[in-house]
Amino acid sequence: MLKIKPRLYQEKILSTAIKGNTLVVLPTGLGKTLIAIMLGMVRQKKGKILIMSPTKPLVEQHAKTIEDISGIGPQVLHGTIGFEKRKKLWDADWIVATPQTVQRDILRGIDISRFSLLVFDEAHRATGEYAYTHIAKYYIEKTRDPLILALTASPGGKTEKIDEVMRNLSIQQVEVRTEDDPDVRPYVKEKFLNWTPVNLKSNYQITVSKVKDVLRKYVRELKSMGYLKSADLSTLRKRDLLKIQSQLTGEYDAMSIMAAVLKTLHALEMVETQGPGAYLRYIEKLKDDKTRAAKELVPMLPEPPKGEHPKLEKLVKILKKEPLPAIVFANFRDQVNRVVEELNEQGLNATKFVGQRKGMTQKQQKQIVEDFRDGKYEVLVSTSVGEEGIDMPSVGTLVFYEPVPSGIRHIQRRGRLRKGGKVFVLVTKGTKEEAFYYVAKAREKKMVRLLKGMSPKKITQAKLIAYDEDAPHIVVDDREISIAKYLKNVKIQRIEIGDFILSDRVAVERKTAADFVSSIVDGRLFSQAAKMKEAYEKPLIIIEGFDLFSHRGVHPNAIRGALASITLDWGIPIIVTKNQEETAKILEIISKREHDKGHKPAIHRPKATTTEEYQELLVSSLPGINLVLSRRLLEMFGSPAKLFGASLYDLMNVEGIGDKKANQIKKVLESIYESNNGS
Repeated sequence: MLKIKPRLYQEKILSTAIKGNTLVVLPTGLGKTLIAIMLGMVRQKKGKILIMSPTKPLVEQHAKTIEDISGIGPQVLHGTIGFEKRKKLWDADWIVATPQTVQRDILRGIDISRFSLLVFDEAHRATGEYAYTHIAKYYIEKTRDPLILALTASPGGKTEKIDEVMRNLSIQQVEVRTEDDPDVRPYVKEKFLNWTPVNLKSNYQITVSKVKDVLRKYVRELKSMGYLKSADLSTLRKRDLLKIQSQLTGEYDAMSIMAAVLKTLHALEMVETQGPGAYLRYIEKLKDDKTRAAKELVPMLPEPPKGEHPKLEKLVKILKKEPLPAIVFANFRDQVNRVVEELNEQGLNATKFVGQRKGMTQKQQKQIVEDFRDGKYEVLVSTSVGEEGIDMPSVGTLVFYEPVPSGIRHIQRRGRLRKGGKVFVLVTKGTKEEAFYYVAKAREKKMVRLLKGMSPKKITQAKLIAYDEDAPHIVVDDREISIAKYLKNVKIQRIEIGDFILSDRVAVERKTAADFVSSIVDGRLFSQAAKMKEAYEKPLIIIEGFDLFSHRGVHPNAIRGALASITLDWGIPIIVTKNQEETAKILEIISKREHDKGHKPAIHRPKATTTEEYQELLVSSLPGINLVLSRRLLEMFGSPAKLFGASLYDLMNVEGIGDKKANQIKKVLESIYESNNGS
């Protein structure tokens, strides 16, 4: 029984979603989760319900929302829960999980064909190699009566991006609503959007002009070398420069100049839109950069301008005038810290909200949001981590410290203003920020137009090649999950030597080009080669990527020498592939050849030379026991003899050994051997 009454547009969307795989595009705060709950309650008679969201905080948030609204207490699954424990938790009727966890567990043998509904939250992520793509393909192939519900505030403003999301999730129909639609409009209070221009002071303009002079010098050099058609700074696009940079392999002078251009562009952005503090911090970072480009650039850059950026002054005025609480979005973490510092100095009780990478833990993030909701802080200053999914409390004022050129992010940020109020976008006049503002608005309008033109649009469901239990399988090290998703028949376990075991005689060590070079420098390469040669009859090395000789600091002859030594001295063949997908294809072809030639299916049994290694291999031959668990069991019991005499209870007390594995071990050790040879 639902504890809240669905709105008319939610019921309309539900009636569509019941009929087939549906992409629901609905602004943040208008009840996408309720639609998922209602559809789940309809489908639960046919099977289990799986709801996925990108992060652990979002997963826990959705689980709480489901329980609050419906009384259903779903099981939460994420990577901090060990796999042995998760296996049992998969029996729950309702599960909320991170997609990375779901993908890993599928590769370890979890069957999701029992689920009658899969919900993909923040569905715009279903592109490229993101876990959503592979989960959806597997689910559609394996399930007799599959149903997918994809939820997002914005799937993107380009036809190709929207098509990719729909194709990857096998979407058959689209339901899109905006705040201006008649059935949504009654539930949306007015949000006044204010484009707030900020004029640079004369001393800032002088510094900006000097930085542009430096940039112009480098751009002219690139033009004279034939890499740019124009030296006009207004035509520079970072995306174009990065594309050119990727094609400069071996052109060291051009590479250095291009690096200087990109660094100068960033310095220009800092002084134009962020202020002297951000600009000075960036220069200090450049001083620690030992590259030729940085050493040449630092003396040429001017001193930072005096005084704060006028944006900061404008922000304080807005927040002192407009209703609180407020959220301020800023692109750069350093700037978040400076904004929080200034707001507190001006008597506004502010705190920061940043991501986990060198920032906050998930626990800290959760506490900050709760404190903000409880009124402990008046202003929350957030990086992009606050845009997507996290259930922020309602605010009366929202400020973009700088506009963003992304239609998705523009929509997500505005969605944080729940109860009406005003949105302020601070735009530094005469800079690229003016273009960003109009680009974001144009992309947002284009997205809505494209989506409404697609609805309803039938898309044929993609089918995978069925999993063949009798086909040769490949043992994949559990640290190589990124490759495993391209393979059909795999067994995931920890491998001590090599990354992939293709048969009883073939093992493969996979290295990216960068990792291969670094393994030469630190000496890992030849020790790994020695171990593989000792353990397997036919070891093989795969190098992924064609940029092997473009790494600075290592002479190409050293790399050529290592390749020659591995091939001739160690007798280990080397294959170079373009990317992960091509690596997977090579692995499957070799595995099939080994199978066709009569070699046994892939098993991980490296040769033993010491008593300890023989003990480890002996124990690892027990059902469900890999080398990691083998060592854990030996450390617990001291010897194989004591292990073999252990009780069921003692076995189950070892981490990673549940009741199923313990019973299998006891059955193997205690069952009477019955010969099948007739003697």
